[in-house]
Amino acid sequence: MNGVAERRNQTFKDMVRSMICHSTLPESLWGEALKTTTYILNRVPTKAATKTPYELWIGRKPSLKHFHVWGCPTEARPYKPNEKKLYSRIVSSYFIGYSERSTGYKFYDPILKTIFETETATFFEDIEFGGKNKIRKFVLEEESVKIPELIQIVTFDDVSLEPSQNIADEPRTQDDLVVREE
Repeated sequence: MNGVAERRNQTFKDMVRSMICHSTLPESLWGEALKTTTYILNRVPTKAATKTPYELWIGRKPSLKHFHVWGCPTEARPYKPNEKKLYSRIVSSYFIGYSERSTGYKFYDPILKTIFETETATFFEDIEFGGKNKIRKFVLEEESVKIPELIQIVTFDDVSLEPSQNIADEPRTQDDLVVREE
């Protein structure tokens, strides 16, 4: 296995687990937590390179001024084209990530159980709505995929390009993944 990729995946899982456990948001938002984790890790330095991944792709240093605490309470103003003049324009919601299409943020509305994006929001990173500050237990379960154990090796004659009689089923090994010429 690729140790670097496995370690990076473990880092993602640890960050997502921590974000969900230290918030009051439902566990079903783990996908949004994973997107936010990826967004953050692409904008911070790594041991492998002197620059951040964002800097290598875009060519300039990323700004970190817009970072906020995942799951913090907010008062956001979503876009509502049909709202009346006297309706409340502010929605109490929670910050769950950064917009993929614009410079805005993603928010979760716990009353309507919807996700919306907007740029206009006030973040309350030092307080909790509802008074809950309890750490929850959250377990990410891994799903394994079974790979068939046997593969069929077919060798061809050089002249006729017809399969020769040496057709055998052999157990799969790491060496069989390399194309061999005989």
